[in-house]
Formats: sequence, structure tokens, C-alpha cells
Amino acid sequence: MTVEEAREYWRSLGYPDVGDAVAFTDEDVEALRTVVDLVRSGAIDRATARRMVRALGRMTGRLAEWHVETLVELVQRAEDSGEGTGSRLTSAYRLGERLLPDFERLLVYAWRRKLAAAAGRLVALGDVGAAPLLSASASVGFADLVSFTRLSRGLTEKALGELVESFEATTNDVIAAGGGRVVKTLGDEVVFLAGSARTAMAIGCDLVAAIGENPELPDVRVGIATGPVVARLGDVFGTPANLAARLTALAGRNDVLTDGETAAALSDDPDFALRALAPAEIRGLGAVTPFRVSRRAPAHASK
Repeated sequence: MTVEEAREYWRSLGYPDVGDAVAFTDEDVEALRTVVDLVRSGAIDRATARRMVRALGRMTGRLAEWHVETLVELVQRAEDSGEGTGSRLTSAYRLGERLLPDFERLLVYAWRRKLAAAAGRLVALGDVGAAPLLSASASVGFADLVSFTRLSRGLTEKALGELVESFEATTNDVIAAGGGRVVKTLGDEVVFLAGSARTAMAIGCDLVAAIGENPELPDVRVGIATGPVVARLGDVFGTPANLAARLTALAGRNDVLTDGETAAALSDDPDFALRALAPAEIRGLGAVTPFRVSRRAPAHASK
């Protein structure tokens, strides 16, 4: 392979140029050769290879950082309690030797499962020839913590990390259990996707219940919008994504706001109560009438 080919994929994985430094191993060469051979065989083209490698580098990079941060905390606790080796470096190395082989297998397993789920969602779109392959109508939800910036100023680094971890764990569990998909998390904000307005709204109400009623977490606000979206590199784009973010900014504490299209889809749903609010001027989208949504109490509960 040429130096330019190697550099192209190396950068796509997210690594910096190293100049003339001795920085590569046989495994690096094999990994790059695998990608180049796929292109030369005609299985994929060069642009596709770069996109796939870039996505792989981005996702595994975040995963690696997350795992290392978690393991550093574990090693530190072991050393502080006297259960370590007396050297954080030695303890970390031994922990890595013990965990890495099992987590490597778990990584491949999780990727295959996620791949199957993603393919299943694509099949569920039906006749993909009628629209762009990764375009579909879906509901996008945003949820963020209220007054997070002000709150974070008064927290220690450890307490802030625990707060963010608790928020991410709670939102992940609620969204996955409700049949949605976490698109991304941005500190105090999570973006999720659902195949129907009802699924998205159930998740939104469940997030308010799980987070708003948790005394260890700040209040939350949720915005949900429905319409055509485009999925790209694990993210989602389109007017519904922008509108959901703007609705979140308009929402009050432990409120769920939605747009007219989502409200229309839920108008005959007995599980949700909808109330139209005053129209709001949203930058780039014009005048929008938000709807406040709440879950109705079961009929037997009111008796």
C-alpha cells in the first residue's frame, strides 16, 4: 500500500500524524492491509471504507476512554483500601490482563447484536426503493437536566462525574426498555429515536418519572418531534431533530412538549393528555404551536 493510503485510514481512525517516529507495529500494518484489500477486491469503495473506518474509530475511541476512566476509579479504590499491589500502575496492568480478553469477546458480541438490530430497523422501513435508504419518518426526543450549568459549579469533580453517570445510566435504561434507541449523549442531554410517536411519548413520560422523581438528580425537561429524518454515522438529522431541541428549551421542569405532528398521532390515544400552548416563534422554523403532554392516570386509579 502507498504511504498516502496508510495515512488516510490512520487519520480516519482518529490518530495523529507521527512523522518519522517509530510508532507502528505489525498489527497496525495488518489492520490497514485488511481495509485496503477490501477496497481493491471491489467489496466496498474507498469512500465507503473511509466512512466505516471513521465511524469505528469514533465509537471505539469513546468506548476506550469510558472504560479507562471506569477502571482508573476501580484501581484507585483498591489502592486506597489496601487491596491493591501498592502500585497503581501494577494494579492497573494486572486488572487489564484479567479483563481485556473477556471484554474483547463481549465487544464483538455486542457489535454483532447491534448490527442485527440496526438491520432489523432498516427492514422495518419496508420498500426502501421508495425513499433514500437511511431516510424514514420517526420521532426524535431530547431530554436535558434543568439548571445543570449552575448546579455543576457547586459540585466537586467526583460528584459531577457521579451525577452525569447516573443520568446516562437512567436514560439509557428507560429508552432501551421503552423500545427506543439512544442516538447520543452530550453531558446533561440525551438524544433518542423511536419508530412511532406513541413509543417516543411513552419514553418521554417515563424519563420524567424516573428522573424528575429521583431526589439524587435535577429535574428534567423533554422535547419530542416527528417527521422525516436522515440517519448518518450513528447520528440523526432533519427538522424533527432541530424542533425537538427547541421544544426542550421551551419546556418547564418535568414537562414534555411536542409538536403538532406528534400531537395529531396521539390525539385518539387514551393513555396521553394533550394541551395546546400559545404559539412560539422558533428561530429557523417560524411559528410553532407546542403541546404539553402527560400520561393519564389509569381509570381505576381515579375511583
